[in-house]
Amino acid sequence: MNWNRAIQSHLHPLDSNSQSYFHSSETGKPFEDCISCGLSLKEDPDLPFLVAKSFKGDECIFEYAICEHCRSNMAQEFSDESQQALATFFTERVRLNERSQFLSPINVIEPWIRHCAACDTPRNKTKSFSLGGILLGDTMIYDPYPLCLCGDCEEEIQSLLSYQTLRAWDDFVQTNFDCPPEYYRDLPTKRRPALL
Repeated sequence: MNWNRAIQSHLHPLDSNSQSYFHSSETGKPFEDCISCGLSLKEDPDLPFLVAKSFKGDECIFEYAICEHCRSNMAQEFSDESQQALATFFTERVRLNERSQFLSPINVIEPWIRHCAACDTPRNKTKSFSLGGILLGDTMIYDPYPLCLCGDCEEEIQSLLSYQTLRAWDDFVQTNFDCPPEYYRDLPTKRRPALL
């Protein structure tokens, strides 16, 4: 599938003010590889990828990029119960249709991530939060991303997930990140990185 044609109206280049949100905080540059399969994110210009970053205050404490193929494969490991719970949460709490109608004409990142998408708490009033965005090269794909979730709402999402899904996500984290378990206590979810 040529993603580029399917989403052309939702594509907008990252401006210099927005790049810091979805470039690596460690390098200051765009993410280069998929965390899961190692694919160069420049290799297939038509393959979208997710960038997820978790913050405590203003400090980025966790970040990754994952290509759409790996993201889809990982989602298939989630239980039906968890997939339904996530769909319900995003439909009811994030109110994707309302969010889309309100924000879709806006092609800059800040209004999309200024508040938690689920509870509307201003990002600058949260102790911790995570950002997620879908990119195609250095171009953001808008609607429903980019989005921000505060730590409290992330905890709520984690509580909705089945043991099978939490186990699949934990396996993904342990396989792809070389961090001791105590590192995760500073994450918004206290136990594991954001599931965006």
